Amino acid sequence: MEDTTKESRRLVFDIIMSKNVEERFLICAELYEEAKEFAKLGMPERLSLVDQKAYVFRRIHGADPGDLVRLLKEQI
Repeated sequence: MEDTTKESRRLVFDIIMSKNVEERFLICAELYEEAKEFAKLGMPERLSLVDQKAYVFRRIHGADPGDLVRLLKEQI
């Protein structure tokens, strides 16, 4: 939400924080599922199921899972 005013960001923050932990968790899970659907829009056809999952992960996170694990290990 970098393209919104501070007031708008604060309003969204306040609305989300007014929810209990379970509701916030469900909101996050729903948003992640929607992000996965958006990521699939540009996916090449005929990928195996494993390759489909890897493609979606890369589109959302910007790297392969193994690359992220290596990065985290380097930071420890």
